[in-house]
Amino acid sequence: MTDQPAEKKATIALDVTGNDPKFPAYQLSINAMDSETSGHGYRLMGPKYLGRSKNLRTVELKQRDADEIRAILDEVFPTQVVVDCAAVELDDGENLHGLGVGGYLELDRTTAGMQPGTWLLTGYGSEGDGTAHMRRLSDSEVRSARNAEAFARMND
Repeated sequence: MTDQPAEKKATIALDVTGNDPKFPAYQLSINAMDSETSGHGYRLMGPKYLGRSKNLRTVELKQRDADEIRAILDEVFPTQVVVDCAAVELDDGENLHGLGVGGYLELDRTTAGMQPGTWLLTGYGSEGDGTAHMRRLSDSEVRSARNAEAFARMND
């Protein structure tokens, strides 16, 4: 009989860190838990973990919570957008039509509704409408792409 993988759950935790009861420091984190004691997370607020903390409250997120949080994040930080090609000027003076499908665009400021970061041109709109479909890459996707590019250069 094979072991079934543990079901993961998402939690938000509020902890108090430090020893000073008069001036407590709070930490808020979102976590992906493999079990009651194992997982990883991201600190949203408060000091880094210093080795001592006390959990004040942990809430398990449900699918509805995840959907609502994702909707808010997508509204403010969209990962996929449709933009007017003419609204984005490339370094060579061309617009997004000059980039080509599969090309990457590095933005250091908000442009045409796209937040700073690395964007991938996934396709163009219907013929003649002048739009481009863009997808923002996550930090791990950017690292993977850069590593693959560096590896390819080493083997050339």
